[in-house]
Amino acid sequence: MKALLVAFLCMVAVNADLYMQSPRGSNNRLNEANAQRNNGNRLFDSQNNNRGGYNVGERTQNSNSGSGTGLVNTPDSLYTHTDKTTQSQYPMVYYEQSILQIEWTSQHGCGGNAIDDPALQNCNMVIQLGCDNNNPDPAIAMTLRDGQSTTQVNTDGSTTDRGIHESPAYYEECSRRSRNKGLFLADQNLDGDTAKYTRQNPNDNRRGLECPEERDYYPYWLPTPFMDIAYLTDRLDFCNVAKDAAPGTKSYIESNSENTSPRYKCYSATRDATALSSTDVNTCADNGGNWQSHQWSGLPAPACLQAPWTRSNHLGNMRNDTQMANYNWTIPRFDQLTSAANNLITYGSSGDYVKCVLRMRYNISTNDYDPWTINATSNGATNSPVKDNGQIDIGADLQSLQMSMNTDQFGRTFQDRSHTFFIRKRPAALAPTTDATQWPKIFNFNVRGKRGNIVQTYPAHEYDFTPNRLNLVAQKDYIHIQWTGSNTHNNGGDGGDGQTGDAGEGTDGTDRHNFVQLMNMGENYPLPLDKFDATNIFANSKCYIFKTNAEIVDPTPAGSGVRASATNEDCAVHLATSGYFLSANSVTSTGNGGDDLSVTLDNAPPSLIGGILMQVNTPGTYPYACTRNNNFSNRSQKGILIVNAPPVIPPVTP
Repeated sequence: MKALLVAFLCMVAVNADLYMQSPRGSNNRLNEANAQRNNGNRLFDSQNNNRGGYNVGERTQNSNSGSGTGLVNTPDSLYTHTDKTTQSQYPMVYYEQSILQIEWTSQHGCGGNAIDDPALQNCNMVIQLGCDNNNPDPAIAMTLRDGQSTTQVNTDGSTTDRGIHESPAYYEECSRRSRNKGLFLADQNLDGDTAKYTRQNPNDNRRGLECPEERDYYPYWLPTPFMDIAYLTDRLDFCNVAKDAAPGTKSYIESNSENTSPRYKCYSATRDATALSSTDVNTCADNGGNWQSHQWSGLPAPACLQAPWTRSNHLGNMRNDTQMANYNWTIPRFDQLTSAANNLITYGSSGDYVKCVLRMRYNISTNDYDPWTINATSNGATNSPVKDNGQIDIGADLQSLQMSMNTDQFGRTFQDRSHTFFIRKRPAALAPTTDATQWPKIFNFNVRGKRGNIVQTYPAHEYDFTPNRLNLVAQKDYIHIQWTGSNTHNNGGDGGDGQTGDAGEGTDGTDRHNFVQLMNMGENYPLPLDKFDATNIFANSKCYIFKTNAEIVDPTPAGSGVRASATNEDCAVHLATSGYFLSANSVTSTGNGGDDLSVTLDNAPPSLIGGILMQVNTPGTYPYACTRNNNFSNRSQKGILIVNAPPVIPPVTP
């Protein structure tokens, strides 16, 4: 069995941090007002710089994610846009089968292919989804929580104010299970023999309730709480099936994904415990156990694609592109996620929501050894082909040079995870199709980046919209406009290896955004609402409030929400004020006193609660900006919607 497990090994980066920029990656941050995170062990092992990550989103002007806030976990309440006073964290919400652009930066680069366009290292990106579920196997069950304290959760999960992803049973099982002793350890010495000890984690450092062995290797050989989304690699042979293969043959990744291939484990008769000493069906039966499988039911196989090419030592954009590395994820249908075998917990009065978290790992290894065939026979200082700071003879009169190597980092995994979010079932009017390429398509339109100038925000970046250049089809596509921000991150305290401070407009430490139309991308003044004409996006669109009931409606007449009128001023006001005013009629003054809106949006919600669903009906180009953060010559927060004419369907000839 161990020889098989070695074949699964995906070793994984020397000093190669991974930061998920959209959705906002936490990097173990929560609500810190300082530049560096408080606790790099809070939820998971990221191996990243302490300055990375985004604070959890806040729902209202005065929300504070610390203890005592009182967190709202019911979507019916969270996404009631008329309620601007209930304080809570704000989980983003995405429709099933909507398109979410996942964006990241990776310090040491990736991409190309291993044959004719090699990068400087072997690499892959693994993107996964974990959701609240009550699987009868407690090691697979999840009850996700962002938490209110940056202190690490207890191993029994009893500290309910602290964040949690994996279950206590998952970590307890990892702590008792024998590690895979067929794996390559180079010249490292591990302090123990359970799955808590790996080449990258030889000393049993606990991060949340994560299992280090599962974290460091993919595909893993036992059931896990995570569903696969995508595997982005420089080894396309893992994605392809040989031309002469038998019908029905799966690629390496599809064959080893828990979405499409079962994982086996020896359970007790009631399936609520694991006989960890039983590693095959025969020993399981001998011990009175039940050899059973787990598979995520009804989900598509993970996308297996070439990783976007990015440069080493550079947290920047892709080669030949103005955008950072990204993957467009079509969120699965609600019925796929909630297949009975998956045991997902549903939320909301109609059970139309599931709560999830995105997990991304960045894996790098070197060609100084073959990571796919090397095994435990090469372990130890004598046998290992690579050694800590090894000295080599360069063949010039016995002159040696020392290599800069650390073998617990020579194959390495980096990781980032999002804060929790909800996936919502589409209402009947936007019922999904079995073919995600067909209409109605929904594109998620969000905000990325952090308050501050370029050196203060690093390794994040300044504010931007995402996608900031989006192509739509008129009368067909929808965009779900939504953003979130924090009231607490003022980038103060010890700056570590970066600059403190939060340059920007409005109250220190606060994120605020809005959406206003420009006449063209070269201008910075928005189009006034009393100057509507045929070029205005709102005069050519229909907007819909994100409601908690099953239907999405066109709320007319005025006073009942956003109305799809000739000018649709209500929608424009809602987006311009981040939901502070819900209609044009509710705007009481242009001043900045009393209950009126602050001109820098300080008293507006940091999140566009529930968001706005918009369908543009007239082709054209529509530039837009954020008035607070589009600080010309300092930073730019602009974008453009390119709306194309719907396709002409030729008549059917009788």
